[in-house]
Amino acid sequence: PLEYAPPSETNNDKMSYRRGLLWVSRKTLMVQPNSSCQTLSPLHQRGLGYRLPTDSSFAPLHDSTNEDPVTAAEIVKGVELFTSQGIHPHTICFGGGNSEPIANFAVVTEAMEMLREEWHGIPLVVATNGLSHESYNGDPAQELIDLHALWRDAPGSDGDSKLSVWCDVMASNPTQYKEIMQPPTTNKKGFQEMAGFVSRLAEAGVTVNGTGSAHPNVDVNQVQSMALGMGCRNFFVRTYHPQTLYDVLGVDEDADGATIKAAYLRKAKELHPDVNEEAKREECARLMMEVTEANDMLMDPDLREKYDAGVADLALNANETDYFASVVNKSM
Repeated sequence: PLEYAPPSETNNDKMSYRRGLLWVSRKTLMVQPNSSCQTLSPLHQRGLGYRLPTDSSFAPLHDSTNEDPVTAAEIVKGVELFTSQGIHPHTICFGGGNSEPIANFAVVTEAMEMLREEWHGIPLVVATNGLSHESYNGDPAQELIDLHALWRDAPGSDGDSKLSVWCDVMASNPTQYKEIMQPPTTNKKGFQEMAGFVSRLAEAGVTVNGTGSAHPNVDVNQVQSMALGMGCRNFFVRTYHPQTLYDVLGVDEDADGATIKAAYLRKAKELHPDVNEEAKREECARLMMEVTEANDMLMDPDLREKYDAGVADLALNANETDYFASVVNKSM
C-alpha cells in the first residue's frame, strides 16, 4: 500500500490540502471532495462496525462548509504533494468514506480534467450512489459520458478513456434499496434513478462496476444479477460488519473506562471454557477474541479516538479484498 501520513492541522503553510481530503486504499488515492452524502455513506454501507485501517490515513473531512468548500485546485495540489514525495498512486478515486462526488460534481470534473492534463495515463474513478443531489443541478451521467468520449478519442488514448464509475447498487428492488440506502424522502425515485444512471453510462460505453455489501437482509446473488442486467461490467461484494466494539462489550458509546473494564471481565467470565460445554468452546474462543479486541481498543484513549473517527486496525481488515486492484488498474 501507499505509505503516507497526512497533515494533522489545517493552518500550515507547508500543507496543500485539508485533513480528510485524501486517503489511501492500497495503491489507490481516494479523494473525499465533501461530506454531503445524502444516503447511507460508503463507510456505513459496510455496517456500523466497519473501520478503515490506520494505514489508509482516513479522517473525516475537515471544514467543508459553504464558507470554505473544497476546490479543484486544492485536490490537485494534494495529489502533487504525494507525487513530489515519490509516491505514485495507480488510481485516483473520487468518493468513498463519507462523501458523494455528485454533491459538488463541478469541482470533481474540474479536478479530473486538471489531473488528466498532468498525469495523462492514470485511471480515474468516480465512486457514487448515482442519485441526484440537491446541491447540484447538472446531469452527472451525461457529463461522465461526455468526458469518457473526449478522453477515449484523444490522441494516444488507444480507445481507452481510463475513466470508470463504481456505483452502489446495494439491493435488487426498490423496497430493499430504500431500507438499505436510506435515500432522502424528497427523492421519490431512489432505486429506479440509480438503475437509470448505470444503464445510461453502460449504453454509452462507460465502464461501470457495481458494488454491494453482504447485508443480512440482502441476497447478494440477486443483487449481482440485477447489477449485471443494468449494464455493470463487474460486481463486487464487500464484507458487512453490523456490530461495533461497543456492541461487542454491551456498553454505550460514551461508556467510561471502568464500565468498559467491568463489561470485559463479565464477558470473559461468561466465555471461559470452564463454564461452557465442550461443543461451545470453539465458538466461545472466537467470541473471546472479539471481546479482547474490543477491550484493548476502547481502553486505549488514542485508539478509541481513532476508532470513533472511523479508523482502526481490526481483525476484519486482514480479510479485506483490494477490488480496485483487480479491475481498475487493468486496461478498460
